[in-house]
This record gives sequence, structure tokens and C-alpha cells, in this order.
Amino acid sequence: MNIELIDTNLLLILLGAILAILGFGLTIYGVSTWSKKGNRIAKRLDKFIVSEDQSAGDSTANQIILREIKGSLFSRTIINWLKKVFNLLKKFTPEKMAVDMEHKLTIAGNPANMHAGEYLALRFLVVSVGITLAFLLNRDFNNINMNSILYGIVIIVVCLFLPEVWLKGCVRSRQDEIRRGLPDALDVLSVCAGAGLGFDQSLQKISNYWDTELGHELKRATQEMKMGSSRAEALKNMSDRLDVDDFTRFVAIIIQAERIGMSYADVLHSQALQMRVLRQCRAREIANKLPAKMILPLALMIFPAIIAVILAPAIPTVLGIF
Repeated sequence: MNIELIDTNLLLILLGAILAILGFGLTIYGVSTWSKKGNRIAKRLDKFIVSEDQSAGDSTANQIILREIKGSLFSRTIINWLKKVFNLLKKFTPEKMAVDMEHKLTIAGNPANMHAGEYLALRFLVVSVGITLAFLLNRDFNNINMNSILYGIVIIVVCLFLPEVWLKGCVRSRQDEIRRGLPDALDVLSVCAGAGLGFDQSLQKISNYWDTELGHELKRATQEMKMGSSRAEALKNMSDRLDVDDFTRFVAIIIQAERIGMSYADVLHSQALQMRVLRQCRAREIANKLPAKMILPLALMIFPAIIAVILAPAIPTVLGIF
């Protein structure tokens, strides 16, 4: 009886630990989302709030209220403290690991404006939380059993791989979004090139009207070209930031067409047609995988219920026979 009670308590502790880890992750996500919204509101308020220096230089400024302290209380306290902790842990990060992680975060679009040092520091904090929870499960060294040790190992492993799984999910979702929007972008580029616009002007036209990840990257590429980078260099940098196979092939074809002097309109038209065909084939591939993915939920949830409904009326008869 005591063993069953101990197992129940350990199970409840494990569930509580898992919920605590999930709550910690949701809290970080909520804080990052809220801070982004707060920055947007602060930027809008800056249009109406003028500092003392600006008001002294421009007597005609429509000053509403003097801003003495910028940012919210949360950003000036908790966010500032977390940044100090991250900067302290960032100093002990190996350089090669930081470079590889920075590349992955760049592909993911730097979620929550996070770079390599902040991500590795966050991962260290999550692992520290897992080790602390595992220690709390096994704090009684006189009555340690295999179940508590197993639960502690599971918690540490989950905390170790949870940030990496989250980052891979961000990378996959952003690449899928760019891959889905690439055929539409090439269609617009083809139309703009057919109407007489140059390639750079077509990229700028798309970046001004598309509020998507691909539109933001195209806008960054046009800004690099305005700063003096060549078209091939700006597109190559964009290809490295995205790491999408379809876009990498498109960039290679555009660079080759520029070298040999081909017409951009013809190249863009053929590439747009090819990308649409690839998107259709990819959608069919996903649809063909669905039956195989449905086998496990059917076997675990649908079939047992059907068998219970079919065999339940026969159970009293069979019991009456015996």
C-alpha cells in the first residue's frame, strides 16, 4: 500500500514538473510577444512625445508630455535583469558553437530578437531548472528508488532537448512559409519584369507591399544593394539567411542569367512556372502521407471503441454460458 502511494506521489510530482517546464516556456513566449507589442506602442507614442532637447531645438514642436524614463516597468526591471544574466553567460560560450547557433537563429528569423549568446544562456537556464527539479525528486537520499531516478533523468533530458526542438520548429515553420510564398513572389516578379521594370525595382515593389517573411528578406536584400553591395552578393547573402533549396536554385539561375546576359523576364517566367509545379507536387506528397499518419490514431482511439461497441452486447451472453 505504501509503495502504491509513493508511486502515485512520484507521478504527481512528475506531472507537476512537466507542467512547470511548459509553463516556463509559455511564460518566455508570452513575455517576448508582449515586449514586441510594447515596443510597437512605444514607437507610436514617440511620435507625440518630445524630449527636452528636441523641444529646445524646435520651438514649434507639439509637445504633449516630457519623457523622462523610456520603456515600461517590466522592460526596465525583469527584462533588464535577464539581459544582464544572458550577457554574463554569453561570455563563456565557445566561439564555434556560437557561430553555428547564430546561423540557425538567422535561418529561424531570430525569434524574440534572440542571438547565439542569449539562446545558449536560455538553454543553460532551462537545463538548470531541469536539474533542480530532478534534485527535488531525489532529495531524500535514504529512500531513493528507481522510479524517482528515472523521472529525474526524463526531466533532465526533456529540458536539455526542449530548446533545440523549439528552435528546429521555428526554422521549419519559417522555411515552409517562405517555400509556400516563393511561387507567388516569382509570379509578381515576372509580371513586373514583363511590364518593363528592372529586377531591382521589382524586388523593391514586392518588399513594399508584402508583410511576410519573404517580403522582409527581399526588403533587406534591396537595402544591401542600395548600400553598395552587388545584386549577386545581396541575393547570395539572402540565400544563406534563408537556407531554402528552391530559393537557392533560383538565386543560382538569376546569377547565371546576369553573367551570360539573358532576359530577366523569360527567366522569371520559367522559374515561376516551375515553382508552381513544385508546390503542387509538394502538396500531393503531403496528402499522400496522410493515410499512413492516420493509422496510429485509428488503431489507438477508433478501433478500440468500435470493438467495444460490437462486442459489448455479447459479453453478458458469454458470461451466462460459463
